[in-house]
Amino acid sequence: MALRSIASRTALWVLVGSTLVLAAMGALLLNLTRTQILEHTHHEAAALAAHAGSQIQARIDRVAVSARMLAAIIDTRQDDAEPLLRDTLAANLDMDGLAAVFRPSPNPADALPYSPFVSRLDDGTLTSRDLSRDANPYWNNNWFLGGLGCSNGCWQRPFFSQSRHRQLINYSVAISRDGHPVGIINADVTLDWLHQILGSLAKPEGAYAFVLDSDGNYLAHDNPDLVGKRGAAALLVALASDQPESTRLPVAQNPHVHGAVWVYSAPIEGTRWRLGLVVPEYQIYAGVRRIFVLSLALGLLALLGVALITLLTIRRTMAPLGVLADRAEHVARGELDFELPPPRRPDEVGRLTQSFDHMRRELALHLENLARVAREKQRLASELEIAHQIQIGLLPSEHYLDAVCAYFELHAALRPARAVGGDLYSYFMLDPQRFFVMVGDVSDKGIPAALFMAQTITLAKALAPRAQTPQNLLRLLNLELCRGNDSCMFVTLLCGLLDTGNGSLVLASAGHEPPILCGRGAPQLLDFPTGAVLGLYEDSDYPEHRLRLRQGETLLMYTDGITEASDDEQRMYGIERTVESLAQVPPTAPTAGYIERLLGDVDRFVAEAAQADDITVLALTWHGATAPGTEISIGNQLADVFGALDRCENLLLEADVPAALRGDMRLVLEELMVNTVEYGYPDGRPGRIRILLQPQPDAVAVELIDDGGPFDPLQSATPDLTGDLADREQVGGLGIHLARTMASEMRYTRDADGNHLLLRFTYPNLDESPP
Repeated sequence: MALRSIASRTALWVLVGSTLVLAAMGALLLNLTRTQILEHTHHEAAALAAHAGSQIQARIDRVAVSARMLAAIIDTRQDDAEPLLRDTLAANLDMDGLAAVFRPSPNPADALPYSPFVSRLDDGTLTSRDLSRDANPYWNNNWFLGGLGCSNGCWQRPFFSQSRHRQLINYSVAISRDGHPVGIINADVTLDWLHQILGSLAKPEGAYAFVLDSDGNYLAHDNPDLVGKRGAAALLVALASDQPESTRLPVAQNPHVHGAVWVYSAPIEGTRWRLGLVVPEYQIYAGVRRIFVLSLALGLLALLGVALITLLTIRRTMAPLGVLADRAEHVARGELDFELPPPRRPDEVGRLTQSFDHMRRELALHLENLARVAREKQRLASELEIAHQIQIGLLPSEHYLDAVCAYFELHAALRPARAVGGDLYSYFMLDPQRFFVMVGDVSDKGIPAALFMAQTITLAKALAPRAQTPQNLLRLLNLELCRGNDSCMFVTLLCGLLDTGNGSLVLASAGHEPPILCGRGAPQLLDFPTGAVLGLYEDSDYPEHRLRLRQGETLLMYTDGITEASDDEQRMYGIERTVESLAQVPPTAPTAGYIERLLGDVDRFVAEAAQADDITVLALTWHGATAPGTEISIGNQLADVFGALDRCENLLLEADVPAALRGDMRLVLEELMVNTVEYGYPDGRPGRIRILLQPQPDAVAVELIDDGGPFDPLQSATPDLTGDLADREQVGGLGIHLARTMASEMRYTRDADGNHLLLRFTYPNLDESPP
């Protein structure tokens, strides 16, 4: 609980920080001290090893000098060899024995040379014998044969004397005469004095010394158990140099020492021996470790004192903050009606108290404003939800199936990027046999786009009966949207008119994405000429594109929210992926399958990326079977008209059309075609009239197409039949009235090909209401 206060935490962090700094500085100081101590130890140990080597060298130099002098003297005074040996052995206590041995004569008949050997007994007296009398001839031993080659003297291998029960080593000097060795002076030297020198060295605590011979065996060692044994391989490698040096070994050969050691060595001149001094590493740093631990303990005690003083000082200084903390809890609970004690000093805490009190008052005002803003946001969210519901209500159902003939089916999907969006789709029956469908995209998003979208749908439904064709509808819709469009908003719109009887489809586009035709083979992108967007240019024109849907074919209409959908790397989905996705849909798939496949692929492509634009997709599938039709083309002459009527009557007869209906159709066609010839070409120019005849299961459809002047027979006034005679001079006159009366259905449109008049005659025995 104590660590909850700032004072406690500050004191703790001061203690921790200071400890870390102290530890870092101590570690650095320890490292520097260790380095200095190690260098000092190197100097002292190297000096000690060199001093011991000098002592040993001085002792063996006396032996070597004595032996060489004897060899030089006995060369000329061979008969005085034994006295000379006795005098030299008595004077040099380092020697344990001296021998003057000579080569025997090559002639076996010659007597063996006298070869005296003088040795020192345990009581110090000297004794001698003739080595030539020994059972084992000395001239065959290695020490004699090796000594003949030591003209300047050499130390031979150490050996254990069985007679004298001690470790000895020989120093041999050849006795030369006329440049040829005739014998040797051999001095036996005991190694006891070598152990005494090693023991007398002032070695550091835990250190030990040794002497290695030329073969790597211990001549002397502070641990007697290792004398005569071979040195470890790592030690021999470290002492291979002839120069004094120091080497660190991870493990000592001496079982009395554990851990890493430092080895300091020095060669003994005049021999192939090497003196070594081994100092345990832990012993080198023992003193500095004790000092470091003591210093660290004192430093920690000092830090604890500093932390305690810091704790008391901060607690006293920050006591007013406790009051502020308590009042802050009141603020957290929304209790702002309280008073703060006046600050005692104009320091940071005093200014903080004044600022806190000012904040309390400002917070009260802010909370009041925030509550008001929250109420406004809630109201706005409610209104936005209402706008969304209104927008959804303007859109027709996502699925439409023709209930009369089931010739076509429609599925649509709309995903706004916000609560309300600017995409739209709509469809409606213009009359019992023509179906209008449209998909659009408003230039903006949000509520302004939703309002513009609602205006577009409302105007389209209102203007469609008057326009009759997609081209006219877009033209009229553009004029209406341009009026009062101060915000310069616009909409792209793709409009289609489907003839539900034969699958004929007329398309017109106002800057919208081209539709895709699916169902048989690879999907086909219908990239036809398009007009300008709606709402900007009043004089825009919108070319029409005609096609006839076959059974099972689907027209897919969409907005750029599909092609411009982007993933996290800002890569767009694109029209190529759109076509590839639709190509994966089986031809027998239902209409909704195209939408589900495409939207699923788009979702997988964008993954976690946010939707940036509204998405709308509409699929229109034609399920009807188009009956085979016949086209008759004639000139605009009366003589051609009657020939064409005869051909039509014969075709109707072959199609088993009832006689009464054939008569009515001939009469109506005659009136209309004669009117076309007489009034459609007032300038007398040549023209063409086409008759498209298509028998259907319940009716016969006839379409008259001419390239004459514009004339809508449906707009002509009904003639007055109460008089003596109808006004034949009026354009259309009685003939138009007769045609409207006798045909079950009559529709007029005009496009780039000219006038289109569609007639439908229902069989007499069927319901008169067209499908």
